[in-house]
Amino acid sequence: MNLYFVPNDPEKTVLVSTNGIAHYRITTTKAGALRSPAITRISRPADTASNSLVGEIEWRRGWGSHAIARSNVFDGVEQKIEIRELLYKVGSTFSTNGEEVARFFQEIVKEGFFCGERKWCLRIRASTLDIDMIVLTFIIMEKRRRDTAQEPQADSFRCEEPCEGGIEMGCA
Repeated sequence: MNLYFVPNDPEKTVLVSTNGIAHYRITTTKAGALRSPAITRISRPADTASNSLVGEIEWRRGWGSHAIARSNVFDGVEQKIEIRELLYKVGSTFSTNGEEVARFFQEIVKEGFFCGERKWCLRIRASTLDIDMIVLTFIIMEKRRRDTAQEPQADSFRCEEPCEGGIEMGCA
């Protein structure tokens, strides 16, 4: 299954299949001034609002804080789990046979609704894993990857001159 990102932003996008059907909507509320964390919601079309929510990711920041995922895709019961517990257990893997579960890449679409357009695509291979779980974990990892990639760039516009007593100056 190919799901195309419209637009290519893991915090605010719609995942659309080759035939133009929206399968998932990802929205993110920004962090509040009173230390309330940003929250990403992943939903899909369903008959009721309660059935449409795939999961929520609470992006907590700060010393000793860890992001949290809330979803029922793990075992059918609503759970609240720290993302580090979900993703980084030593020796654990989502693939039992070592095959790739999903891949994110950019392509020029050859058929369907986006034919001829260059789009970012999440290709999910047929497996026993729930597609909702794959989408949830992918959004977590892609947002973290992009946040990490942006951090060095944010500091490249500022530098500290030792002769200025630690006053931040614009870099030339």
